[in-house]
Amino acid sequence: MPRIRLLDPSVVGTIRAGEVIDRPAAVVKELVENALDAGSTLVAIHAASHPERLIRVQDDGTGMSREDALLALRRHATSKIESVADLSRIRTLGFRGEALASIAEVSRLMLSTRSIDELTGTQVEALGGAVIQVSGVGRAVGATVTVEDLFFNTPARLRFLKSREAEIRVLSRIVWNYALTYPRVHWKFSVEGREDTDLPEARDLLERWEVLYGRGSEDGAAEFDDEAGGIHVSGVLGAPEQARASRDYQTFAVNGRVVSSATLGAALRQGYGNLLPGDRYPLALVLIEIDPSHVDSNVHPTKREVRFRDEARMFQVLRRAVEASMRRYVPTGIAFGEGGVAERPSGAGTYGGAGTTGEGPAVAAEGRSTTATLAPAGAALKAEEALTLALEVSSTEAAADPRDRERGDVEESLAEPEIPIWQLHERYLIAPIRGGMVILDQHAAHERILYEEARAHLYGGTGASQVLLFPRVVDLTPAELDALLMLEPHLRRLGYEASLFGERQVAVRGVPAAIPEEAAIDSLRAVLASVDTLGEGGEPPEEHIAKSFACHAAVRSGQALGPVERRALFDRLFATSLPHGDPHGRSTYVRVSMEELDRRFGRR
Repeated sequence: MPRIRLLDPSVVGTIRAGEVIDRPAAVVKELVENALDAGSTLVAIHAASHPERLIRVQDDGTGMSREDALLALRRHATSKIESVADLSRIRTLGFRGEALASIAEVSRLMLSTRSIDELTGTQVEALGGAVIQVSGVGRAVGATVTVEDLFFNTPARLRFLKSREAEIRVLSRIVWNYALTYPRVHWKFSVEGREDTDLPEARDLLERWEVLYGRGSEDGAAEFDDEAGGIHVSGVLGAPEQARASRDYQTFAVNGRVVSSATLGAALRQGYGNLLPGDRYPLALVLIEIDPSHVDSNVHPTKREVRFRDEARMFQVLRRAVEASMRRYVPTGIAFGEGGVAERPSGAGTYGGAGTTGEGPAVAAEGRSTTATLAPAGAALKAEEALTLALEVSSTEAAADPRDRERGDVEESLAEPEIPIWQLHERYLIAPIRGGMVILDQHAAHERILYEEARAHLYGGTGASQVLLFPRVVDLTPAELDALLMLEPHLRRLGYEASLFGERQVAVRGVPAAIPEEAAIDSLRAVLASVDTLGEGGEPPEEHIAKSFACHAAVRSGQALGPVERRALFDRLFATSLPHGDPHGRSTYVRVSMEELDRRFGRR
């Protein structure tokens, strides 16, 4: 007797059903996608507190005839495709014809539906994949699918379900993802004894965004829209300060289908750059429209994942679109000179060093003081000059849409010449602005400034060097000496001048002109000590050196700054390309509005 045998069709069906339907959330996903494919403008989802006991999805789509309703419960019966060639032209969310059959295989299912061409509807009841009753029913056009006792005939699957809270959380996430992706659809979602949400049709993505993420969430969010190489990307991106500790609040949809994609996730994260710390993830809705022949939607049993024909191009298109959108949050520093004419402060440039000068903060006059003077070298700020923290918004743009002016993080100005800037606990700088105040982290802000200057020198021209009156002899370990010899060209571009002075010593004759001597020597040691991690994660050595140098050369928490230095720090921070965060992604400043202060004091 042969040991290999053909499985019974009922066993095969149960195995296949387990590939498509692995938890209650999968049921909701399949039924919601069917509803959207049917052109529904209203989708209502209800779940019991234990969702495996009851799930009901109702829609007002085109519905089905009696004949189609019976065929829909048979495996691989679909109206979406007819031939293999159709798989490369898929525009619908469903196409395999497996969803209803797989759900029916492992549950008690009731399908009630009516098409616009029929006067009465059809109700089909199935148990474990077998149709047990078909009857007529009076109902409106559309469909209602009720799923009870999920996995009643596969108890092993039940044991693998997580807690009811976890299952409800995953199920809710499916609903919210599609509610975000389809703002023109009216969504109703209820969980027995927990939540009851009604989301009427929204005007746009931002309106639906605010409803789901709370009042005020749209203030820092911005819609984006870009197209390149036949790929259209759009959606909503949350401000950096809205980032979360997990990726759960990122929604990706490809041709209308919500998917998970490591490629898209990595492109989104890189688009934010160092505006975010490494352990934070942006809040985002990303919608991608692409030729169906360039994406494979059939690589996963539940269609949760997709594969792009050109993953690299998809990555670059999304990354660049996000990167461009993030610049909307970047304010620009403007100093008003004589006659009130706005002038860009010296040292302002673009990311990568274009247009950035070699001048930095001058060294304090007191010999080897460790306190950096933050005013640009050779250009002391006049007391009557006013620092403004404002986005460069043209008058035509402001008149066209007032909301555009509110999408920056700092949109107020220090327009009065005598506006004070206070130092709090020698760590933070506080300045009043119209509509509130701005609080700046002095170390993070200076680190951002030095990072961009160092980066400009490493990728471009050599930075200015300050020759020391007495060379500093520095003792190095063998590893540090090897690192010095390896990094010598990069260090020279930063402004260091050093030569061997004994077996394990070097004589430092020049340091970067923008940095006090002690801070420059400490930064040199830090760069040499970090050589072991050089190149980790594919990071160019210039990036690694610039970050390490800036981190150790910046003014420290606990370091007192004078009035001119405080104002210069604001001015130079907002002349950088990305003042939002330091090179590690930590925030450099926060804005506190009057509305928030009023709420704190009970005035609103």
